[in-house]
Amino acid sequence: MKQIWSTGRNLPPVGARDNHEGSSGAAEFVVADAASEGIPPTLARALFWLPLLSLAGLLIGAAIYRPAYDRMLQEDYPVEWGQFVCCLFICVVAFMSVRLAIRQRRWALAGLLVLLGSGCFFVAGEEISWAQRVLGIATPEDFHSNEQDEMNLHNFAGGFDPEAAFRQAQLLFSLVLAGLAVNGRVRDFRPDSFWRIVSPPLCAMPLLLTMLTYRFYRLFTPPEGNFAVRLQEWAEFCQYFGMVVAIACLYFALHQPAEKIVDIRQATGNYAVRDWRRLTTPVVVIGLITLVFAVMTFFSDVRAYN
Repeated sequence: MKQIWSTGRNLPPVGARDNHEGSSGAAEFVVADAASEGIPPTLARALFWLPLLSLAGLLIGAAIYRPAYDRMLQEDYPVEWGQFVCCLFICVVAFMSVRLAIRQRRWALAGLLVLLGSGCFFVAGEEISWAQRVLGIATPEDFHSNEQDEMNLHNFAGGFDPEAAFRQAQLLFSLVLAGLAVNGRVRDFRPDSFWRIVSPPLCAMPLLLTMLTYRFYRLFTPPEGNFAVRLQEWAEFCQYFGMVVAIACLYFALHQPAEKIVDIRQATGNYAVRDWRRLTTPVVVIGLITLVFAVMTFFSDVRAYN
């Protein structure tokens, strides 16, 4: 049975909830929900298991050669640059979505997207210390109270601990996004409703909850443990990557696509067709910027002090 919605978003097909012949129920519901966003089943499963698989890879690498584990999670190396890419992508797509929200007179959503885009731009800048090592800028005297002697705000030492506040904000944001996912995906909202549009797909839930899992793990580890502290970079990347999936789905939810939802009769039933090429330009531009920054950092005389 074909389900077509004027907004280009479809609820998981009825068969995904009621007629699971030989399927695993909950797992197929997650895949069906992803299909309603144009996410293929294989990719949906990969996103769902990405936190566990990436963690296993890091732990195996640490067991085989510990310096490789430390290097991977160190500043100016792959995981840190991955965080920067994710935050910058969220920022750009959020601002791209503002125009669509305003056109549809979704004023509250437009305001939230402006806040999200501005916040992610700030986090992206903080992640690379506002290009200090990219441009080879020595730490200004005003930043010498920074615990890492870097040109960023979240490591300042003083009466107020911005790093602790940032950690709490990360945790709260993780819980809010997970709550939105459950609320908007499990309940039967209209596909063009506010709560449905802002809800991340269920396949991104493990990514969004990684920070919560990490904080729970840190309750049982020494505060000075270098191994556990470095693992925070992995948790942050997973959270940001989950937000990348969420903002991409939101962007397409605000479009009025010309193409209809077609029934390809996969395990999930209906499948929403998305023109992912719309996001090619920001992906390529952000990728090139990151590559240039990474190369410039490599040749910079300024190094991270942590």
